[in-house]
Amino acid sequence: MSYSPGALAGVIILILVYFTFSGRRTAHRPPPGPKPIPILGNVHQLPSEYQWREFAQWAVKYGDVFYFQIFRKPALVINSVGAAHDLLERRSSKYSDRPRTVVLTELQVGAVYSTLPYGNQWRQHRKWFQTAFQTKSSQQNHKPLVRRGTRWLLSLLLENPAEFEWHIKRFSGATMLEIAYGHPATSPDDELMRFADDTLRKIFVLSGSGSSIIDFISVLRFVPDWMPGARVQRKSRELSHLVRALYDIPYERVKSAMAGGTARQSFLTSLLEQGSVNGGLTEKEYDIKGAAAQVYIAGTETTVTVLLTFMLAMVLHPEVFKKAQAEIDRVVGHSRLPDPNDRSSLPYLEHVLKEVYRWGCPVPLAIAHQSIADDEYRGYHIPTGSVIIPNIWAMMRNPTVYPEPERFLPERFENLDADTIAAIDPLKAVFGFGRRICPGRTFGDSTVWLTAASILSAFDVRKARDAAGEEITPEPKFSDGLVRHPPSFKCDIKPRSSREAELIRLLNMDGLGGV
Repeated sequence: MSYSPGALAGVIILILVYFTFSGRRTAHRPPPGPKPIPILGNVHQLPSEYQWREFAQWAVKYGDVFYFQIFRKPALVINSVGAAHDLLERRSSKYSDRPRTVVLTELQVGAVYSTLPYGNQWRQHRKWFQTAFQTKSSQQNHKPLVRRGTRWLLSLLLENPAEFEWHIKRFSGATMLEIAYGHPATSPDDELMRFADDTLRKIFVLSGSGSSIIDFISVLRFVPDWMPGARVQRKSRELSHLVRALYDIPYERVKSAMAGGTARQSFLTSLLEQGSVNGGLTEKEYDIKGAAAQVYIAGTETTVTVLLTFMLAMVLHPEVFKKAQAEIDRVVGHSRLPDPNDRSSLPYLEHVLKEVYRWGCPVPLAIAHQSIADDEYRGYHIPTGSVIIPNIWAMMRNPTVYPEPERFLPERFENLDADTIAAIDPLKAVFGFGRRICPGRTFGDSTVWLTAASILSAFDVRKARDAAGEEITPEPKFSDGLVRHPPSFKCDIKPRSSREAELIRLLNMDGLGGV
């Protein structure tokens, strides 16, 4: 395809004019970082993928907090838990905003809690999520659903272990669809779940923190789709109809069921009922629709990647698997599956899951924060409107905190006092920081724990073998994107004995309708 010289010149002039009049560089001393060049800043130095690795290398040179520019937009990367707590926790009133995300705007994503600007609308959403996931009553209400879902997953693994990756996606997706919309995934290949999974995969690949510089500079959204480098804008617009359908289809189904008196209780029905009582439902409908979608989106993707990372780690480290399995045998026995009440009696499993969060690091670059006021930190100036990027991957690879960070080593958490464990606990970072911390973190972590414990109790998981009988060792190479997925891999999953197989069948007498 050829491009008109006039069109190219017009776009270049648009960008130059924008940056000429968009403000002047601060006279204050910024934190250390790579030297910017006129107009572009440091755009030319940013890698197109796996940015967290490059940022970790920059941190070696410039320190755990460094500064760079995306055109004229100031950006600060935080590479240590200590600095993240200093700024995002202790000074959360200054650092709880979100930068405007052009990709999500082009996708026509609705009022999604995790990307809303800091203000009253965000506070309303936070209240909804706290009520749904952080109260004692809500946590008790979710336990039977997660327990049924876990048993369903075990039955799927028993029937067709080769499809374990899809089974884990189905389990997580079905659980969150029921919580968000009251939608029971009663079919082995539920149409809504398939559609939602495919759409989410495309969104997360597209909308990672490093996916496109247009997220940080709004003028570039006006660059025509046919221009070189406009792939993200083009893909966003192509995906927008899928995103609208992901929001609209389950929402309209629930409203229709409520009108007919057949709706099942869910996060969405609770909000719609509140709106009907309080009046003004129409004006809140946009927020309610976005909040329900957020429950599904946030609750599904990270749980899936953590559980798949757990499976990968167990295949690669059979000695860890056997040690965790032996602990469960001692505490739980063979006549039942693990229960949340067993958690405090299974410390090694706790260490294993901490290491899964650390080693796998499901969200390597947290969703960016934005400062709403000038600030000073360590003698450096952080201007208003700075994009703040927590590099969680670098935090989890800090060799001072975690010696030999590339090794999967649950024993690193053993024989430590409570204060030390609390200080280095990956859960202090992987769910975010400050007022933007994930409100569903307790639910997500408890779901991961029960699922992992149940798999350890019921199955043996080993490396698969090829046609020649040789073991196939998966390569732990994770994907790029907002959520860091492990690679697809093969493994051998078998019930430990006929006793465990019979227990799984007995506990899943309700079949797929159990979720």
